[in-house]
Amino acid sequence: MRLTTTILLLFTIISSGEVDQYLAWNQLPNDESDLLNKLFNEEIQNALDEINKHHNDCSCEEASGRILRHFGIGLSTPLEKRLKNSINIDKYPTDDIHISERYKQSIFRRELPFENIDRYQDYSLNLQIDEVVNVGGIYIGLDKLTHFTASGYIYYKIYHLGFEQTGSEDTAIQMAINMGIFGEKNILGKIPSGVFSYADLESNFQGYQFAMDLCKDGPVHLKRTGKGWILSKPFDLRNYVNPFWDESYNTSYYYEGLNLSLMPKSEAVLRNIPHYCQKYNSKRIQGIFEYYDTIAESSYSVIYLNKLIDKGELPDPGMFDIRKICGE
Repeated sequence: MRLTTTILLLFTIISSGEVDQYLAWNQLPNDESDLLNKLFNEEIQNALDEINKHHNDCSCEEASGRILRHFGIGLSTPLEKRLKNSINIDKYPTDDIHISERYKQSIFRRELPFENIDRYQDYSLNLQIDEVVNVGGIYIGLDKLTHFTASGYIYYKIYHLGFEQTGSEDTAIQMAINMGIFGEKNILGKIPSGVFSYADLESNFQGYQFAMDLCKDGPVHLKRTGKGWILSKPFDLRNYVNPFWDESYNTSYYYEGLNLSLMPKSEAVLRNIPHYCQKYNSKRIQGIFEYYDTIAESSYSVIYLNKLIDKGELPDPGMFDIRKICGE
């Protein structure tokens, strides 16, 4: 019981911003896979050095969890903060654009009657909206990297706890995903920003998958040597980032009620998305969606979540899907 409570408390302090994928269509960033992989591999090696120095007799499962936990469990990981502040990674939006112009085309923006309220909206959007980066031709918010490591770690711990209690892999995986759902319905989504992000849940799951792969014959896995644990080969983020990390492809649900940002989302999003129909129908964006369609493979999490949507147990994001809006 104490472990469950601890995990719940840890999960409540994992927070992320929200991403406006459509805003990034105005200036799609270049592929930064090489830089991101370099940074991830440096941090993984730092984690392994710590493990081999102080916990060299630990199991593979413990080492795997320690690697993810090394990235941090908090409001945003040090790696995410580093990337946000870096001028060496191509991302959008950037501080090169004045704040008063940066979010004029955001799907979250509302028409407000007073200039001082409009300034507050600029400030609020600046705090909320995470930059978009390109990983192997897939456009994701920087917040997804914290979901991958921090929330992925929580999924991993919940899975092992669930498996110990039930002996069922399916039950244990669903317990982990259900924790992610709880977060999106409450402290990570609806309450702070008014968004239930299915893309967040997929990046959570892929972080869990990475941790599981490390002790299986995954794309990269741990090997024990005379000097301790090592990776079989360098980690590649592209093995885990998929089109379901992109919120324009894996649509979010937007709540209209009040949230901590004081910016209801549903009405604004439904009014603003049609403004992006011309861009959506452009050759460039259609090419991205067509590419996504060729490589998108539904994970266990995507399939499970879609079943819950069909049952009416999760909010249906279909009304916010640009493919439907711009096809009408």
